[in-house]
Amino acid sequence: MGRVNTPILSDSTKLALEQGLRTGKAHTFRTRCQVILLKSTERKSKEVGESTAMTYVSVNSIVKRYKDFGIDGLRTQ
Repeated sequence: MGRVNTPILSDSTKLALEQGLRTGKAHTFRTRCQVILLKSTERKSKEVGESTAMTYVSVNSIVKRYKDFGIDGLRTQ
């Protein structure tokens, strides 16, 4: 069984991600916010990937970007 890479979210960060999910202009940004929110509930990357039509590798990459750069890391560069 693989380990679960769970991002820990403060209340303000969770609210910012939820707002990004609802009102973000770019589809990719909204999807990435959704990934982080789902991962914060201790789901496995494979489960999150199935929910968002991504591979678990992509999910892990998004989590790494979030941990390295915060919410700004979720935006397309």
